[in-house]
Amino acid sequence: MAQRKIEVFVSSCPLCQEAAEVVRQAVSECGCQVVVHDLSSPACAEQAAKYGVRAVPSIVVDGELVFTGKPTPSQAHALLYRGD
Repeated sequence: MAQRKIEVFVSSCPLCQEAAEVVRQAVSECGCQVVVHDLSSPACAEQAAKYGVRAVPSIVVDGELVFTGKPTPSQAHALLYRGD
């Protein structure tokens, strides 16, 4: 799998933390780095707005919002490995 920029936008809720962990596990085999952005930070909120993030958790891959909510492991794998 080609390296992708994978970002997860979260708040402090447990669901958000679970979603970030599902994403990390889905890409663990490829060694991709997952960047988690906490929307309590103004800089992260500004970045989220650029991507059109309106709810958390949200997953952005290479600048494209691909999922909002907590994905199942199979959903995360399908989203993050598509096209490879």
